[in-house]
Amino acid sequence: MPNNKRHTLKTIKNKETMHPSSRRAQQVMRVVLRKDRLEQRHRERVHLSNPIAERILWFRYAVSDEIESLTRPEMHQLIDEYLARNNEELEQLKALHRPGKVRPKAAREDLLAALIEREHKEYVSGIEIPDFTSPKNVKLLRAWEGDMNSVKRIRMIKLIDPKHMSKIVAQTAEMVEAKDSTMNE
Repeated sequence: MPNNKRHTLKTIKNKETMHPSSRRAQQVMRVVLRKDRLEQRHRERVHLSNPIAERILWFRYAVSDEIESLTRPEMHQLIDEYLARNNEELEQLKALHRPGKVRPKAAREDLLAALIEREHKEYVSGIEIPDFTSPKNVKLLRAWEGDMNSVKRIRMIKLIDPKHMSKIVAQTAEMVEAKDSTMNE
């Protein structure tokens, strides 16, 4: 009959006085290995769920190794590619909806739609990406292994959507002209 109980080190008695080849020693070893495995999975989950690290890694692998630096327009084009990375999957999920039949949205579809909207809003207000204008920073980024402790060494810059920026400049110019015309009267 199998023993499916999840033992912990607290529940195992007489750990100190046991033979190294005994069943109890094997039980302690299983408990320790399970604990290590769970901790490792937790560390991996925390590492992968960090959106800053994911973003930096995406940009790291999106730029080819031959390129030493990028210009601002090239960086904006790279951001557009980054924002469009989930569009294909979202379209596939939307294609599952059949006309004439009511089918609820998939949870992944809602999640992707919210993520895309949030990232577009962030781009309008200023999205933070690694600085590709400096060859030194690009070299540092390529040497980065994904360690969160060394992410502070990578210089980041904040870029605003140029389409939105032109609207802001136009609105500011209109406000200045309106203020000047009221001052002249």
